[in-house]
Amino acid sequence: MKSTRINTFITGVILIALGALTLRYPLSAILTVGMFIGIGLVISGINYMTGFYFFRLKRFILHGLLDIIAGVYMIAQPGVTSFVLPFVIGLWLFLTGVSRFSVSMWLGGAKARGWWLMFIDSIVLITLAILMCASPIVSSLSIMIVLACSLILHGLLVIAEGFTMFN
Repeated sequence: MKSTRINTFITGVILIALGALTLRYPLSAILTVGMFIGIGLVISGINYMTGFYFFRLKRFILHGLLDIIAGVYMIAQPGVTSFVLPFVIGLWLFLTGVSRFSVSMWLGGAKARGWWLMFIDSIVLITLAILMCASPIVSSLSIMIVLACSLILHGLLVIAEGFTMFN
């Protein structure tokens, strides 16, 4: 369980760092967000795939593969990614939220401690996804701020989950 706690901590720190970089360099982030998020998604996907080793849940493999595929695409096509940024980020937030919702329901049924943190995180992610896709004409700077805040909040909640559920 200690290694699982370390994995969730690493994932949370990566997400917080990506959010902080996006807040610090919003104009540059508009041009390079595909790279920032793509790299983070590949690392996050690999980290989720290691979660399969501990829990034997196929959901972790699916989540990991989705993150890796999305990350590689964002790295390979940063121009296209910037153009459809609200929808790409919205889709990623939505898929991540749905995946985490599903896992939180499973953990809740298994009476795992702190399952409700993952549940709250899933609701936050799904809500942000809907907001992101509902207003695609919003300025890129606003999108960067929403993205940065969601990454930081997501990272903090993942760290809290790790220390609560796997303590």
